[in-house]
Amino acid sequence: MENAKQKIKELEEQNAKYMQAEEALKTFCDIGKMLSIDRDVDKLIPQVMTGISKTLCAERSTLFLLPWERTSLWSKFAEGLKEQDIDLDLKMGLIGASVLTRQVVNATNAYEDPRFNPKIDQISGFRTESVLCAPFTDRYNNTIGGIELLNKKTGVFILEDEEKAVEAASTLSGYDFKKDRDRKNATKIMNSLRKAIDCQRSSIFLIDSVNGELGSVKINGDDCEDIRLSLNLGIAGLVAISGLALNINNVYEDPRFDKSIDERTGYRTRCIACVPIFNQTGDTIGVIETINKKNGDTFSDSDMNMLTALSSQVAMFIENSILSSEYHLQFKSILEVMAASIDAKDPLTAGHSHNVDKYACGIARELGFRESEIDILSVAALLHDYGKIGTDEKILKKKGALTPEEYEHIKQHAQNTREILDKMFFVRRYRNVPLIASCHHECLDGSGYADGRKAEEIPFMAKIITVADVFDALTAKRHYRDALPHDEAFKILDEGAGTRFDENVISALKRFWEKEKAK
Repeated sequence: MENAKQKIKELEEQNAKYMQAEEALKTFCDIGKMLSIDRDVDKLIPQVMTGISKTLCAERSTLFLLPWERTSLWSKFAEGLKEQDIDLDLKMGLIGASVLTRQVVNATNAYEDPRFNPKIDQISGFRTESVLCAPFTDRYNNTIGGIELLNKKTGVFILEDEEKAVEAASTLSGYDFKKDRDRKNATKIMNSLRKAIDCQRSSIFLIDSVNGELGSVKINGDDCEDIRLSLNLGIAGLVAISGLALNINNVYEDPRFDKSIDERTGYRTRCIACVPIFNQTGDTIGVIETINKKNGDTFSDSDMNMLTALSSQVAMFIENSILSSEYHLQFKSILEVMAASIDAKDPLTAGHSHNVDKYACGIARELGFRESEIDILSVAALLHDYGKIGTDEKILKKKGALTPEEYEHIKQHAQNTREILDKMFFVRRYRNVPLIASCHHECLDGSGYADGRKAEEIPFMAKIITVADVFDALTAKRHYRDALPHDEAFKILDEGAGTRFDENVISALKRFWEKEKAK
């Protein structure tokens, strides 16, 4: 009877594990599905990280990204923390990366490498260009330091230089730098290496495990007297630099753990599973860190495998998002140039397109537009006057009243805008931009141009641009008159409400304007 109960209990436990594994697999698939159908980082990352916590039964998960232009890790999402933006300073520099990863580091342009620590240059006044680093070990094969060579005089360090550096580092392995004899031999080796490779400076750094630092060893006159680089990178920083996953069961017994986040938040970290995120070229672009397995357990090998698999999906999502973002930035920069080219035709109206964009987007937000819709409106607002590229500058800059012929010529810019923009390729979401942009002189009563559209025939976004355009034109100096006060401009808009302009749009502009004044 007792054996039967034990068997039943074992079967129930086994069944519970299967159910848990099935649930984890379902969550894993759901995460993959989310990442494949959307590109909204801010929207998806919290859901993905919550899903990772659920899959691994962890209390918290954090995604740290390593932007190329920054020398720190920053948290894109930190589950359970109010302070979402956590920076982990990567103070080790390129020599630290070499020592920690036990690999040669060859940077052709130091300031373009996120691992480079520019603080030493700031202190010394030296300008680092190219860097070559190689680690060395003690007699027990423990990494104890590394050599660093700066600024190859003929350009960048090549493969042959790397081989020489590795050979020199291997010669230094087992040296006791407290002994005069070894220090003198090290000096000879480094001087010979510097001469053979023809670089400006050479240094030796040793790990100071007591103080948690890398310290420079003075071996020749060109070295800085005392360079100290912190080893206190934390687990996420270490994973980012080394590219190696870490599973730590008791973090407070690990000297690499950075306690400052716990001290700041009051949270108590017990165990950590952390994996790097690699892009398609194998570079680390961030890390995923999960904290505290629930029920007092520690993260298993199965958890690490699951986390690594998830990191691959996250990597593809992030790379696609970055690519999409870069395309969008490139697209907007082209629009900026196009808008500037129109504004440049007349210095007096410089900035008009950007002002119209600002007012139009402000109106749209007051009316409750979604950001995706505001983005479309912004494109149309920036390009609304692009047809003026074909307008005679003499007429644009004329100080007196326009003749009927000149006015007809000016009016052509709306149609020109449509015709020019129709020749551009716009992705699906922007396909109505040519129509919206070209309708900014249409009026509700049909008295506008270029097509004489009425009321609902006019795209609502065009109605917004119309009000924004008139408001900026009235409140800015023109060749034929001075700028009007804002209250007078609003009075003119009110007089045209219902005939020329949409009164809801005018009201929204007033609300936006009051908020701008209050800033």
